[in-house]
Amino acid sequence: MTIEKPGRIVSIDLLRGIIMVIMALDHCRDFLHFDAWAHDPLDFLYTTPPLFLTRWITHFCAPNFIFLAGLSAYLYGQKRGGELTRFLITRGLWLILLEMTLFKYLWMGDFIVTVSQQGNINFNFAAMVIWAIGISMIFLALWRKLPYYVVLITGLLIVFLHNLTDKYTPDTTAIWGKVWWMLHKFGALNAGTLSLGSKDIGFHIFVLYPVLPYFGLICLGYCVGKLYTPGFTAEARQRTLVFLGTGCIALFVVLRIFNIYGDASPWTPYRNLWSSAADYVFSLLSFVNTTKYPCSLLYILMTVGPALIFLAVAENAENAITRFFITIGKVPMFYYILHLVLIHLITFMLQKLNNYDEPRNHYHLPTVYFAWMFVVFILYFPCSWFANYKAAHPEKKWLSYL
Repeated sequence: MTIEKPGRIVSIDLLRGIIMVIMALDHCRDFLHFDAWAHDPLDFLYTTPPLFLTRWITHFCAPNFIFLAGLSAYLYGQKRGGELTRFLITRGLWLILLEMTLFKYLWMGDFIVTVSQQGNINFNFAAMVIWAIGISMIFLALWRKLPYYVVLITGLLIVFLHNLTDKYTPDTTAIWGKVWWMLHKFGALNAGTLSLGSKDIGFHIFVLYPVLPYFGLICLGYCVGKLYTPGFTAEARQRTLVFLGTGCIALFVVLRIFNIYGDASPWTPYRNLWSSAADYVFSLLSFVNTTKYPCSLLYILMTVGPALIFLAVAENAENAITRFFITIGKVPMFYYILHLVLIHLITFMLQKLNNYDEPRNHYHLPTVYFAWMFVVFILYFPCSWFANYKAAHPEKKWLSYL
């Protein structure tokens, strides 16, 4: 059997591009849908199947993006060796800086520093998905120095066992409690107050994406990257990916059916499962309604399993359609920044056209979907330009941070 050295695997960029496109749907819903900030679209008391699925399909984005970040880090290390540690640390710090400044403003409409009428200063941080990616990269930069099997075991232990701590509520007045809250709890954290004479400086963090399970995922993605080295044929890699993906899905189904372990919210049949088609649909939705904050074992199995199979079957799927997603997948940060800016512009224009007092959250799902398709279509062109520019200028290292 001949061992081949794979070139650029298009399925990695393809999957990343699909993730970025789906992600924009959720963000258009956040900015435009009339019910986005009133009710949880996964709450069966208020949702409808179309609204539920609009939100649910985007569950595949964050875990698979971080998984691919680990996989890509391994491949980067194979090409550039010792540069990987420095790259992961500097990129991680850059992402955290962007999260706390630019993205805080684009999402919340304000910056991290506010001053009260009494002259007290408050730092209000929002630890969202970019923060989780950045912290995970920094952790991986240090952890990858350990033997490969240690990284693999670490990822498996975190992903499979972190739900054992779901009911633990730390004492957030202690340093360890604050650290644990940021690692594995969802919600607001008062990180402390510093008194300077008559003025106070307060530090507040809203943790939306607890980082611990994502660190486990980036470790597993890093280890899966080994399948893309010259030691594996394409056939062996694809068989392994299909085996792993199928195993994840099967384990999800078994654990979920019997509510054995792996999610803080067990599923239940909706009313009488067989009484009507609507009850059957909502029972199925309950089955796949797994916990995202922090992402549970079942959430990870449900989302990463299909992605592993996709990586196998789409390895050489390059055509006019897939090239659209591949182009976006090559420049995810560039796309992420532009898509938030463009959604803001759309909400502003719709506000002016409809004479609303506030720009956000006035519209129904058809408008959300139309805006989403418009955003993705428009952004393809600057993404195509930037991807070509980036490829033509490998000497410009700073481009890799976009």
